[in-house]
Amino acid sequence: MLSQRTISAVGFLSLCLVVCVRPETETASPSAFDGYPDEPCTIKLSIHHFRLILSWELENKPSPPANYTLWYTIMSKNENLVKVKNCSDIMESSCDVTDELLDGLENYFALVVVHREDPTVCVCSEYIVPANVPLEPPEFEIVGFTDHINVTMKFPPVTSKIIQEKLRSTPFVIKEQIEDSIKIIHKSKMNNVTGNFTYVLKDLLPKTNYCVSVYFDDASTIKSPLKCTVLQPGQESELPSFFNLDIPRVATFRNHRPAGSHSHKQEEESVEL
Repeated sequence: MLSQRTISAVGFLSLCLVVCVRPETETASPSAFDGYPDEPCTIKLSIHHFRLILSWELENKPSPPANYTLWYTIMSKNENLVKVKNCSDIMESSCDVTDELLDGLENYFALVVVHREDPTVCVCSEYIVPANVPLEPPEFEIVGFTDHINVTMKFPPVTSKIIQEKLRSTPFVIKEQIEDSIKIIHKSKMNNVTGNFTYVLKDLLPKTNYCVSVYFDDASTIKSPLKCTVLQPGQESELPSFFNLDIPRVATFRNHRPAGSHSHKQEEESVEL
């Protein structure tokens, strides 16, 4: 006969097995979908708030709305399609795939199973290339002082490997626009892209209206709206210490120009972040 301690131990082990073991990922052979008619559609991968969002639009929009289930596979591997759990039997025509598409060097095949209200079931599919997805600009805030502006950009503490790779490889731009339309471009290369950091536009003219925009300079640039501030006398502050940055050298972002010496020429300078 088993002792009470042995029974308790066996019960604990059984509980652990129930709690700790994750169900296997549901997969299906591509041939499993051969019997379904193809539905013309557009499938698009985008980055929103530094998350990978896959969305689709049917050419023949269902009324009432349909239910959707997303499957995908990696093109370079001869593997079955994998069902995305958080994108199964949903009514929205988009879902978050940040935790599914993990390699930016791979191409993916996405397949959406469409369940209409009637018994009709069809599929739409598309090839997905994460490397071609444009980066959206980060959220940012500006604070103006007498002769400089603090530009604080907000990045998530953790993001996907694909987005991290794109952030490191894509030049980051801060556009400084003065009231008389002079534009100065500060280009930066980012090495550490987690959390928030502050970039300082220095040696600016007091009593002047400055506007700032931030964006990533890639093939499909998405620019942020301009944010503006007027530098007022007496708004003194210490320059912020840089954080979450890897700066190999000290950078002077712009030299002071006396009043009346402005030219309408765009200037560029680079600094590595």
